[in-house]
Amino acid sequence: MLVLNAVMISVSVVNLQNHQKRTVEQVVGTTGNLAALLELNVADAVRRVDLGLLDIVDALEGRLADGRVDANQIEQMLNMHLLRHPAVDGFRVSDSQGKVIWGKGVTPETMVSYADRPFFAEHQLKPGQDLIVSEPILGRVSKIWVVALTRSYRNADGSFAGVVTAAFNLEHFIGLLSTLSLGEHGSAVIRHQNAALLARFPAIAGPSGQPGNKQVSPEFKALLDSGSATGMFHKAQTPDGIERTYAFRRVPQTPFLVTVGMAPEDYLDDWRIELRNATLLILGFFAATVLGAWLLRRYWQKIQNQTLFLHTLIESVPVPLFYKDANGLYLGCNNAFEESLGKHRDDIIGKTVFDMAPPEIAQRYKEKDDELFSQPGTQTYDWLTVKNCKERNVIFHKATFRRIDGEVAGLIGAITDVTELKQAHAELQAHRDNLEQLVAERTAQLLQTKEAAEAASLAKSTFLANMSHELRTPMNAILGMTGLALRKAEDPALQNQLGKIDFAAHHLLGVINDILDISKIEAEHMQLEQIDFRIGEILENLRNLIAQRALDKGLRLDIEPCPEIGGQTFKGDPFRLGQILLNLSANAIKFTEQGTITVRIHLSESGANDAVLRFEVIDSGIGIAPEDQQHLFNAFEQADGSMSRKYGGTGLGLAISKRLVKMMGGEIGVDSVPNVGSTFWFTVRLQKHVNDARPVARQLRISSETTLRERYSGTRVLLVEDEPINREVSMSLLEEAGLSVDLAEDGEVAVAMASQTQYALILMDMQMPRMNGVDATRAIRALPGYAETPILAVTANAFEEDRQICLAAGMNDHIGKPVIPDLLFDTLLKWLSSRPLT
Repeated sequence: MLVLNAVMISVSVVNLQNHQKRTVEQVVGTTGNLAALLELNVADAVRRVDLGLLDIVDALEGRLADGRVDANQIEQMLNMHLLRHPAVDGFRVSDSQGKVIWGKGVTPETMVSYADRPFFAEHQLKPGQDLIVSEPILGRVSKIWVVALTRSYRNADGSFAGVVTAAFNLEHFIGLLSTLSLGEHGSAVIRHQNAALLARFPAIAGPSGQPGNKQVSPEFKALLDSGSATGMFHKAQTPDGIERTYAFRRVPQTPFLVTVGMAPEDYLDDWRIELRNATLLILGFFAATVLGAWLLRRYWQKIQNQTLFLHTLIESVPVPLFYKDANGLYLGCNNAFEESLGKHRDDIIGKTVFDMAPPEIAQRYKEKDDELFSQPGTQTYDWLTVKNCKERNVIFHKATFRRIDGEVAGLIGAITDVTELKQAHAELQAHRDNLEQLVAERTAQLLQTKEAAEAASLAKSTFLANMSHELRTPMNAILGMTGLALRKAEDPALQNQLGKIDFAAHHLLGVINDILDISKIEAEHMQLEQIDFRIGEILENLRNLIAQRALDKGLRLDIEPCPEIGGQTFKGDPFRLGQILLNLSANAIKFTEQGTITVRIHLSESGANDAVLRFEVIDSGIGIAPEDQQHLFNAFEQADGSMSRKYGGTGLGLAISKRLVKMMGGEIGVDSVPNVGSTFWFTVRLQKHVNDARPVARQLRISSETTLRERYSGTRVLLVEDEPINREVSMSLLEEAGLSVDLAEDGEVAVAMASQTQYALILMDMQMPRMNGVDATRAIRALPGYAETPILAVTANAFEEDRQICLAAGMNDHIGKPVIPDLLFDTLLKWLSSRPLT
């Protein structure tokens, strides 16, 4: 029994020693394989980002060479690459001085520079060459720890133009580490080649766990200094106090190092259990036999679980992966590899490349594998393959793996398809090679676009001119007939009714003018006058127009001039400036039931030649909700739909005001609180009139109609008008002024009558049958005695270009329809007075 026990103890001790040795050897192989897998993932992540950097560099250099640097297009390109690379916090571009000018989070206020970054100085020395990867740095824009992957780009002459950076988020590395099965106390670390910490899993507190920390163990330092690409080391004392065995690998073509460590506390757990069981074996052979079988089964299940985990991990990787033994037989692959090859794994595993490819291609694959086996480590190269009858460009990245005994057991490979990227490079080169052709094509396209735009503008101008004429002609008849009736009506009730018609007609005319104004602005036909005026004149006119309206609603009207501008004369368009103030003031009265309407002016800026004035219209009305304020200045919109029913209006006044303010170099806005009131404000920049004269005292003005009747009664004038009602209106007005009027219904009749009779003045319509007013004017000017005769256009063609056409044809002045009687009489008096009485 003692001998048997001794034999059992001896066998148990030998088995325990062998188990411990095998466990340690297995840990060496497992950590090495996990480190190789981690190396592949890190290398692939860096390679993908570098391909993005190369694409951005090519695009930037192409735009610099072509002189087509468009900030918006560059920002769009950087955002597109950012979407493709979730591991990158942001792609950013600096200029040759290091200032960051484009990219995520870059604004004019950031004022970030790379000039003091080491990678920037390296790129300045060797522009356009290498990928430079920084150690962990705190991002100046993102404010997070990143690793900067950088490449430089060059000007067309090859000189250094700046740096493109990809801020690789360290959280992505942590995500890669967290997928490794290292046991409860295992650890995985990624460091820079200068030992700076990039990522550690699991994380530890304190300085040792902070990015950039360079504190490493002597064992790691010795392996790092040796220059070895791979290695193993054991560390008894770690920052978190856990003993571990580590596998070490350098990630090729990057400055990164990976270490994967497993703790004896984890991997010797089974050995300790076996030690306990061996002790029990001494106490009972049978119990030990049963316990050994149970432990064996449990051990086998654990191996199966680990195998299942590794299988799941490989299958989840989107990159095609495969692994072979040292004889070239496929041992396994993932779903992505099956899809890329177009074969089921049952037709792949256990076969060589000679079983699946033509001999000459298979031989090339074998030569590359033999090259890797002769020098174990990693291997990366480009390859041209055919898939679905189409050529594909791929990059192979391979690495050898070893058995527990250290012998090379095979290789694992990954395939990255870069066909689209190479096609993009080829297309870019083709664009460069065919630049002249592209420029010619683009020039032709721009010419076609310009001709189409000019045609559209001409059509819109024609439409506006026709609309103006067709709307103003009947309005002239309505307003003219109403005015004539008001002049003769004596019955108060009839006067009241005619007054309402006149008010409604003027309101409709205002709507028509607003629609035509907004159309002219959008068609870019609106032109501002540049004449001398004073702000006081505009305010006085505003008071005359709205004072009674405010009084009728029981509102107080306060107009506060600006003392600082006093009698200053400005140069600009007083009519349009007054139109803006009238729009805002009329709205304030419309939407205010009680309280005060205040019009206030401030001097915002004052220079030697110009000034910026701020106008405010303040009311105590219904106010505007914040969500409605953003729509106020859109054409045909009000704060809400119910306002148009309750208060009336087209919603054009504010839109026109906004466009006029913009044309005057200013801004417009509103500050409002519902049920409290609103402040509408706008600014304009006006030129100062330097040689300002003192104001001239006003003289008592006698009516032009009265003067005409007194001085020019019986003067013979010719009225040329084709529309019967408008003829009747105009003739009545002229006869009331004491003039003798002859009628001509078109241009031909007018020319014939002028050749027979000498008229003191001719009133000429533009659009008429047979001969229009322009042609008739030219014909009359050619008649004897009509070289200096005043010819006045009285027409519904009210645009500035129409006025210019009339003046170019030889007309002396332009009166737009609907005709305002006082304006008509003023103009008649002006031109009749310019000729001596006969």
